[in-house]
Amino acid sequence: MAQGGGRLLRCSTWTNCFTSYYFDVKRTESDKEPKSRDLKFDLAFETKDVLLTEEQNEVYEKIKAHSETYYPVLLHGITGSGKTEIYINLIKDALRDGKSALFLVPEIGLTPQMLARLNHHFKGKLLVYHSGLSKNQQLNQWKACLDNEPKVMVGTRSALFAPFENLGLVIVDEEHDTSYKQEDRFRYNARDLAVMRAHLLKIPVILGSATPSLESYHQAQEKKYHYFELKQRVGGAKLPDMRIIDFQKEKEQRGLPLLLSQSIHDAIDHYYEKREQMILFVGQRGFAQNAYCLSCASIQICPNCSVGLTYHKYKNELKCHYCDYAFTFDQVCRGCKEKSLTLLGFGTQSIEEEILSMHPKLIVTRVDSDSMNTPAKMQQAFEDFANAKTNLLIGTQMLSKGHDFSHVGFVGIVGVDAHMGLPDFRAGERAFQNLVQVAGRAGRSDKKGKVIVQSLSPKHPLIKFAQEQDYKSFAEWELQQREALLYPPFSRLIQIRFLANDEKRLKSFVSQWQRFLEVVRNKSNDSMQILGPCEMPLAKVRGKHRYHIILKVKRGLRFQDMLVYLTQDLKERKLVGIQFQIDVDSMSLI
Repeated sequence: MAQGGGRLLRCSTWTNCFTSYYFDVKRTESDKEPKSRDLKFDLAFETKDVLLTEEQNEVYEKIKAHSETYYPVLLHGITGSGKTEIYINLIKDALRDGKSALFLVPEIGLTPQMLARLNHHFKGKLLVYHSGLSKNQQLNQWKACLDNEPKVMVGTRSALFAPFENLGLVIVDEEHDTSYKQEDRFRYNARDLAVMRAHLLKIPVILGSATPSLESYHQAQEKKYHYFELKQRVGGAKLPDMRIIDFQKEKEQRGLPLLLSQSIHDAIDHYYEKREQMILFVGQRGFAQNAYCLSCASIQICPNCSVGLTYHKYKNELKCHYCDYAFTFDQVCRGCKEKSLTLLGFGTQSIEEEILSMHPKLIVTRVDSDSMNTPAKMQQAFEDFANAKTNLLIGTQMLSKGHDFSHVGFVGIVGVDAHMGLPDFRAGERAFQNLVQVAGRAGRSDKKGKVIVQSLSPKHPLIKFAQEQDYKSFAEWELQQREALLYPPFSRLIQIRFLANDEKRLKSFVSQWQRFLEVVRNKSNDSMQILGPCEMPLAKVRGKHRYHIILKVKRGLRFQDMLVYLTQDLKERKLVGIQFQIDVDSMSLI
């Protein structure tokens, strides 16, 4: 148990270790930090009560009927179908029954509208938990969970451990989002642990998304989750029309040095005249993706990380997005010392510059991690857009997460090709999810929206599935490939990473340890596949060389026993100068 100032915190076994680890237990209630119920929500968004449609009500009633038992639900609803309204009604039921509710979201800073809606319905009972709060604020929120009065906590992944003693409902919104995976120290996936917590407490858990993760969808197919689908947008709104532009062909025909298709520029003019708002999704931040030397034919690489440096025009610097190494862009190659660098590729900054030069009347806001470096800036940007003070938002995947703007008529999408080609078996799934989620921001009122996707590979199956908003066909296509190659959800994946300053020593050790793994595999009756060892796609980060071994373990093998065995073996070797990390069900192999 954790104690603070002599006062016992009644944490359950579920949360005890996490609370003791995360908080300075010497803090007391006398610390001059706002308590949970005094936290201010600057929520300048329109909110209103909405009656459930017939389709929503049918789903709500079926889940409500199982409020006293473990009932795992995958709620697959197209963008704008009103999943949140079902959540709100179920939370109201839980509160009426004297129980609290836990509402997990990927990132608090990206969902101010969600906070506004929840505050509208649950004012005085709403707790918010995320990393942007001070430790004392977080601890006070934790203590508020221990009151007998039922509450609603909305928070990011670590809110999962909130010490409610009367929890009656768990909701995981945008359950497909990779932000639910903790990637360092205590590695866990909050989505999966939410299901386990609901199972232990014998309460309903709802996983909601317009583009469910293939793991969750497969669980529904196997009848381990109850599957509900919302096929209609609320208020009679229609899904937007999506047009695919072959940008390579257009550039050859027009001979224009533009980063954006002429069709996108025409659409911007058209929707500006109609006084409808617009969103432009760009796959990468910065001004240009690489600085290329015409003299020695090389890319400027970060000396600490095996990744190209990105040009940021506003600071006139080349910068690494992994270790923040940077230097002034003076056109001099760091390799051959010739003044012959030229810029390749594009990012949010260069797209913003082109938009402002060709559409000077527009009020444009760029939303990426460079421009929105505080939650307050992020919230202000979305509030201004919601209140029609901004014509166009330009941004990265921050724009794809749960925003509901009623006056967006047009969405442009560029730069998805690079995402589809990443060396990760989930790359295609993420690209499809981004396409569908971003496209879903358009046409949420009575006016049908329009989406233009600018691509260099317009005939790629992922783009075709997204154009048709056909999640099930995409899932079937992707799952067939996963099954053939024994990737999740048809196996458990263990990524074992090794990091060291001395690459020669590192390479020698992983080769040696791979032979040990071969012995383990033979004892498993070939229930395990070994990939590697090899350099990771990002072979060097922050000065450390990185190798990995990937294990694909067939379901049914005594997984936990094998995991303990491998971990103990590595610890007993007492490695010098080599770090190891074991990540189960890794969300990124890069």
